[in-house]
Amino acid sequence: QIARKGELIGKAINIVGGLQGCLNDSEGGELAQNLDSLYAYIIQRLTQANFETNPEILDECGRLLGELKSAWDAIASQVA
Repeated sequence: QIARKGELIGKAINIVGGLQGCLNDSEGGELAQNLDSLYAYIIQRLTQANFETNPEILDECGRLLGELKSAWDAIASQVA
């Protein structure tokens, strides 16, 4: 199911690209720069995983995104 794999990884790349595109460099400062670099890394790794059909790279990207989600959830609970 090579086509399906490419489609799903492409969707993940679009989602991460959307997050990257929402960053505000002028107001976000160092945090926005760090997130931009992380998102770029994840996109590069997802592209590599698609090219190499490497599930370990997908696991790495999933862990990174999971850690980001946990951090955002922690921030949201402190703000609420």
